[in-house]
Amino acid sequence: MTQTPARQGHDPFAVMLRGAFLPTLAVGPVAVVVAWLAGGGKAAWSAGLGFVVAIAFFALGMVVMSRLNSAADPLRFLASAMAVFLGQMIFLLLVIVALKDASWLDGTAFGLTALAVALVWQVFQVVAFVRSRRPVFDAPAAGGQDGQDPS
Repeated sequence: MTQTPARQGHDPFAVMLRGAFLPTLAVGPVAVVVAWLAGGGKAAWSAGLGFVVAIAFFALGMVVMSRLNSAADPLRFLASAMAVFLGQMIFLLLVIVALKDASWLDGTAFGLTALAVALVWQVFQVVAFVRSRRPVFDAPAAGGQDGQDPS
């Protein structure tokens, strides 16, 4: 397997965390204002809680990824990323299900804010990963398509 060596000190998790965290921070205030205008104070507090819960889950996911130490092998990295993403979605679902009957919570504002945070986080995390220029595949062999002599 031939790879382009990563730059020294180039931590893909820091790049993705920075790339996703900063744009996602803009979602919180926008969601709270929209919820307040649409549903009042209860909706605004619920949107704020949805923002905090969702951003905490996704930031925790990046910490877990860094602890798995999978950045050296591209296939292991992608497998770890998919497993962490699935875990994040399951945990967010469990929180939403646990809070669905809470009378003090506007479930629509909470859920829509958590969804918006999840979408923005994932989009910017992928953008940051792509911009980090890490190889995610094996280079093809020098011979034919399967590494055999083409004759």
